Amino acid sequence: MRTILQKAKMPSLKSIAGTALLAALLPLSGWAQSEARASDEGSPSRFGISVNGGLTFSFTDVSKSKTAPVVGLGAHYFATKYAHVNIDVQKGSMKGGVPVQDGVNEMGFENSFFYAVLTARLFPVALVRNDNNNKALSLLSCVYGGTGIGILSSSVKSNEINMPDYGSLREYSGTDIVVPVKVGFILPVVSLNNSKKLSINVDYRVNLCLTDKIDGYVPTVSANERNDAYNQLTAGLMLQF
Repeated sequence: MRTILQKAKMPSLKSIAGTALLAALLPLSGWAQSEARASDEGSPSRFGISVNGGLTFSFTDVSKSKTAPVVGLGAHYFATKYAHVNIDVQKGSMKGGVPVQDGVNEMGFENSFFYAVLTARLFPVALVRNDNNNKALSLLSCVYGGTGIGILSSSVKSNEINMPDYGSLREYSGTDIVVPVKVGFILPVVSLNNSKKLSINVDYRVNLCLTDKIDGYVPTVSANERNDAYNQLTAGLMLQF
């Protein structure tokens, strides 16, 4: 019989969820904008739209993670040069274990999902004044960290395991809360007219789910102490205007 492995330990999701929403809804527009200096190119960009794509990696009760595709669109508000607010929508999938087939008594799942998320991100090095245009500081000021809160709508199919300890659901459709924690960078590559810029955005995100059902299993064994999670790595283009 296949052994159910304990998921990697993660911070308590209940404690994270409350603070994440506050972080995402901070009045960032009130932060010290007086420090920003007008550039030779005119007024700084205040808004952006983006398109991205990448891969997901599941961390669930099904121990063998597989990569799966995800694509998304984003809308962004640049409150200051070091603080942004973002709304993202994504369509993608997650996979783990063996392929989903009738009559297979081994753990495996597929999840086709829709994800909407509100996040705030901070560029800590951008807080440092760079009057001499130091290249290292300029590059580091493109790096951010962030968090927020999202809604994950899942459609799951999984192999049925004929033992109650596995908590096999076979199918699951539901909407659940997710707390994302992310790092990444936004690097301008092309300057357009009227302060418009085209940038590359690379983002790595850990999505902590407030559910244990996104893989179609809710094991009843004592080793199952944590909810499900999935990570994603995406890259895309952002138009700032």
